[in-house]
Amino acid sequence: MTTHIERLIQQLDDSTGPSYDARAELIGIGSDAIPAIIDGLPSLGGFGQLTAIEVFEEVADPRCGPALIALLGSDDPTVREWAAMALASLEIDGAVEPLRRAYRACLERATPPDWSEPDGIRWALTELGARTPVVPPSPRAYAPPPRTTPPAGPRPTSPRSSTTWPTTPR
Repeated sequence: MTTHIERLIQQLDDSTGPSYDARAELIGIGSDAIPAIIDGLPSLGGFGQLTAIEVFEEVADPRCGPALIALLGSDDPTVREWAAMALASLEIDGAVEPLRRAYRACLERATPPDWSEPDGIRWALTELGARTPVVPPSPRAYAPPPRTTPPAGPRPTSPRSSTTWPTTPR
């Protein structure tokens, strides 16, 4: 069985189609495949690691926690983001400090805060209770109050202006 699982793990890197079948089969095998996937992670490229993260999330085995934490140090920003989000969705114990370090690394790399990696890490920290969500105030808080009377001054007279002010007695 191990050789079969190892073959499936190698197929995780093939983005032309076999990876999807391998992913489904590994999910079907379940927790029995997790140790072999963890061992095979270093040999996988970015696509294979992303597919392995999907397997980890579907199987939901907490033994993948240390491997996901290690992936926070990947050279691939998408792998780092997906690992962070998987740590939160699986509620892995001990993930908060590695996630904070990963977020500080984003800041040191000057990754814009609205890119998906820092956004995913912030989401993960929030989900794990280590961060309070920051919600911007409503745009209405900055908008002027609605006008109930027409503005003072002359009425628009330009032929381009389609605005006509109602004529109400004052």
